[in-house]
Amino acid sequence: MIRRPFPSSPRRRRRLALLAGLLVAAGAVGLLIAVLPRGKPFSNRLSSQTARTATNIVTVPLAASDRRQIDDVLDRFVPAAVGRHDPGAAWSLAAPALRAGTTREDWVRGDVPVTPYPLRAGATHDWVLLYSLPDTVSVELGLEPDPHANVGNAAFVVTLRRIGGRWRVSSIYERAVYPRSGGG
Repeated sequence: MIRRPFPSSPRRRRRLALLAGLLVAAGAVGLLIAVLPRGKPFSNRLSSQTARTATNIVTVPLAASDRRQIDDVLDRFVPAAVGRHDPGAAWSLAAPALRAGTTREDWVRGDVPVTPYPLRAGATHDWVLLYSLPDTVSVELGLEPDPHANVGNAAFVVTLRRIGGRWRVSSIYERAVYPRSGGG
């Protein structure tokens, strides 16, 4: 008589499969319990140093001369990079953090790490200060679209750093694009 490794009854095979699944799950749980460390909570093991909190950061008032310099940088950078009018010209106004991983040739071709937006011509002085540190400023910049564009106004968050006494755009990202008003 030949002995089969599995029962011939379908009900017994299903029960055997269920039992095998439960044993595998129990083994996995047991392995996790054995492998995971015990003791301090995970967050306490990350660093033995005291965390730097927002209360340690000293904000400073933004001087009128800095506001004028920031207006000048935004007036040149935003149309060049965001509006894609002359992305190569924006290279010299970008901080190393924004240029990272790209070349000047990339910027000249229009391959820049900045979201494009169909920008209306004119000054870009419509910004609100988010915070001001000694050499870093963050602003929310309001932009209006070209009259023929299918989008509404937009808000961009721009961080600028003072490098070598000059303000440079360190990061810029689109926070919101609003629907077009007037039934468009």
